[in-house]
Amino acid sequence: MATVIGELLGYRALIRNLVLKDLKLKYRDSVLGLVWSLLNPLLMLVVYTVAFKFILRIETENYAYFLLVGLLPWNFFSSSLVASTHAITGNANLIKKVYFPREALPIATVLFTFSQLVLALAVFLPALVLVSGVRLHWTAVLFVPLLLLHLLFTIGLAFILTTCTVFFRDVAHLTEVAVVLLFWMTPIIYPVTMAPAKLQLFFKLSPLAAFAIAYQDVLFWGRVPEELVASTLLGWTIAALLGGQVLFRRHSPTFAEEV
Repeated sequence: MATVIGELLGYRALIRNLVLKDLKLKYRDSVLGLVWSLLNPLLMLVVYTVAFKFILRIETENYAYFLLVGLLPWNFFSSSLVASTHAITGNANLIKKVYFPREALPIATVLFTFSQLVLALAVFLPALVLVSGVRLHWTAVLFVPLLLLHLLFTIGLAFILTTCTVFFRDVAHLTEVAVVLLFWMTPIIYPVTMAPAKLQLFFKLSPLAAFAIAYQDVLFWGRVPEELVASTLLGWTIAALLGGQVLFRRHSPTFAEEV
């Protein structure tokens, strides 16, 4: 792992250029440019707030803010996974012509989506705090390490999905379906306390739900995530990052032949 990190640091300019390239291509010839990356979460926030607060009447104060702290990280996570399935197959010409650490491609894909998350957070989080009158507690300082942990976890899964897609192209389509189903199985639009006790335990052991719970804890409820949730996040992040990197590196020598 240390060797891989050192090699990637040597190619950090390449990773930065790949991220900038994706940003330029995504908004090329667009009048609104980066504003489009804010419209999608804004529309989702409005629709879910109307549906679940005013129609289904979920009894949570400042529901729009509650929804925001879980929805934005989820959008980053799901978009990263879907995009990572094309990180290698979509760069076949580059892989066949130039040597560089192949890990740079899925990492750049995740960082591109992460940059959009940071922009959305910088705009929506202060705005909703001011509008809703929510008081941020000292636990909000835990948001940064939590976000970095989420980034590493996502990169680990991106390694796995990128590798699997090279050999089984249906993985890309399966991922698109899976992230939609997993969204409704994750306590983002509702508090975890609404679930039965046994299901709450399952949520706290599931990395996707545990991240949502942790975000809500530190930003909305103003408390430190409980030990079980913290252990789940740390354990799954280490497993995903190490397991994904080992799988990716083992199969990366054959990528050029497969794509």
